[in-house]
Amino acid sequence: MLFHSIVFWKFFAVILGVYFFVPQKIRWLFLLLASYFFYGYRRKEYVLLLALPTLATYVAARAMAVARTPVLKKILLWVGLALTLGLLFVFKYLDLFWQIYLNLQGYLRQVPAKSALHVLIPIGISFFTFRMVSYLVDVYHERIPAEKHLGFFALYVAFFPQLLVGPIDRAARLLPQFKQSVAFDWERIVAGVRLIAWGLFKKIVIADRLSFFVNYVFLHPEGQGAHVIFAVYFFAFLIYCDFSGYTDMAIGISRILGFESMKNFDFPYYSRSISEFWNRWHISLSSWLRDYLFLPLAYATMRRIRGEKWLAVKAETWGYMVGIMLTMLLGGLWHGEGWTFVIWGGLFGFYQIVAYASKRQRRKVSKKIGWQRLPWLDSAWKVFVTFNLVSFAWIFFRAASVHHALRMIGQAGLFFPESGGLHLLFNCSMLAFFLILEYFFKNTERVCFWQRFPRPLKMAAFALFCCLLIILAVDKSNEFIYFQF
Repeated sequence: MLFHSIVFWKFFAVILGVYFFVPQKIRWLFLLLASYFFYGYRRKEYVLLLALPTLATYVAARAMAVARTPVLKKILLWVGLALTLGLLFVFKYLDLFWQIYLNLQGYLRQVPAKSALHVLIPIGISFFTFRMVSYLVDVYHERIPAEKHLGFFALYVAFFPQLLVGPIDRAARLLPQFKQSVAFDWERIVAGVRLIAWGLFKKIVIADRLSFFVNYVFLHPEGQGAHVIFAVYFFAFLIYCDFSGYTDMAIGISRILGFESMKNFDFPYYSRSISEFWNRWHISLSSWLRDYLFLPLAYATMRRIRGEKWLAVKAETWGYMVGIMLTMLLGGLWHGEGWTFVIWGGLFGFYQIVAYASKRQRRKVSKKIGWQRLPWLDSAWKVFVTFNLVSFAWIFFRAASVHHALRMIGQAGLFFPESGGLHLLFNCSMLAFFLILEYFFKNTERVCFWQRFPRPLKMAAFALFCCLLIILAVDKSNEFIYFQF
């Protein structure tokens, strides 16, 4: 079920119509059944793929909670992780490694390679797997107690607004909310509806409309010149509006039901560095990678270095470089099983290592130029450079292959082709309109004149926005980009 489809809104209307009349004691069961119905709507076998690892994770966590020895506790952790991550490997990466094996076999034996397995990837498997992994690790380190109620834990894993593309809320944040009493709150529902409307605007007005231009140029880059550059920039906003639009809707739907999800985007294209970008982009995943991958890798690297330095480089520098590069490479591989995603992750790792290694030099250059006297110019320059570095990396994220990405880069130029000018101008106008609205949302505290408007005027403005949403919406149901991850 797509969040911007009629089918979903019929489903949610039924859920909402019944939800507040269900006794608090069994609301978890109602939401759990609704979540499993939501996930199994397309393919019924998906329900089993969700239920079995949920049960295995629950049992492993409960067993860890009563384990008498640290060794047994660690064994239970690794068994639980093997079961959850093994499922992810089979459905998401087995096809990739099988294809590598076949290609290598064909190369060594000089025979044509056979076809891959073409394993069907269940939607959202990466996201609910990460929930279970973080839960197991947190229980192992005793950051949270093992949940005794199987129903509440199953609801945490399968909660339908967050199930497919997140946010990846931690158990410590979300589980207690399921146990609290939720009453009907009109203000909370209005706030949720606003978020849903804004998310829909991002998706079906901005992202889906930009996709026409982006898809055409990426499919036919030859002779496009400047259109290639615009297509790259448009894709940066396309994926942002597509993904943040989904999470806005997910957070809005959760808020209507009485639950607060973590913030997942914080205006990432205003970032002044790559590390700041990852603190603002897909925050639930970035923080997950930091806590469960980067920090363990960095500390493990530092422990292996005897003394303060190795090859004249400090141990903490080695820890950062190894940790960030492996984290970004694995993060890229998490997004997809192609080499383009590995390169995409590697680029972000390289950006951050270079930034880390050149901190002093950049400060000296900045001091020489005298940009401290013009902080707004310094910030603008950093935002410009960061956005361009991120946009360049998105080429590999969007391209069908490494060869395709290099072909796109090679076709970029400063000349404009004869056709497509009006389409380009319209997209630029729509993007400018979006950025104005985005600035308004980013600076609501400073731009607060609208709060003094009477309620009827606010309602009229919202109705006008909804009319624009309907008029400007693209008449097609594109799946959200992150559904493939």
